[in-house]
Amino acid sequence: MKSIFLFIFFILGLIVIGIFAISIVKEQPLKKNLNKIDFLTKPVIFSEDPVLGNPKAIISLIEFGDFKCSACKKIESSLKEILKTYPNQIKLVWKGIPGHSESEKVLLASYCAREQGKFWKYHDLLFSNQDNLDQQNIYFKLAQDINLDLKKFDRCLNNQTFFDLIQKNITQAQKLKIDATPYFFINEKKFSGAISFEKFRIIIEEEIRNNNQHFITNIK
Repeated sequence: MKSIFLFIFFILGLIVIGIFAISIVKEQPLKKNLNKIDFLTKPVIFSEDPVLGNPKAIISLIEFGDFKCSACKKIESSLKEILKTYPNQIKLVWKGIPGHSESEKVLLASYCAREQGKFWKYHDLLFSNQDNLDQQNIYFKLAQDINLDLKKFDRCLNNQTFFDLIQKNITQAQKLKIDATPYFFINEKKFSGAISFEKFRIIIEEEIRNNNQHFITNIK
């Protein structure tokens, strides 16, 4: 009788060990998937992210920027030249992340201008007035300069309507290990700082060739 009980306990032990082993195996793919979510190789473009240029362009030039960043202001001329040189192939996507004192409020104001369809006009005014962004009522003065509805603008600012968008881009920047502005992505190529138009041009030309080759291969 004792030997029978020992045999039963032995069988039950094997069953428990087997269940435990199966559960560990099943958990492995889930952990791998979580790792894929936690670490990004290129940004995700949100529907609220402002876009300049051809919205159907095959190449996205994504900038993580800050209106108080001097290097971001310096590179503006290169970005405008890129869009002028490649009007059909390139679109510029702006992702604002705060890196200086009061930067978040400036970003909120810019997105409130976007709400009224004038983000890029406000964007340009903010950079041209970068040294004055700490002045009282500067956001409203600039909003008035481009004929925004000031009541809607004020309500948008007070409600922090685009706070969640800024937080999403901050989280994305952290996952991409972005540590400075401006920071750029062209597909999975990434680089930072006020780089020259010529460097942009070399990278863009390479991406255009890659896309053209991919298109030809698919036709064949």
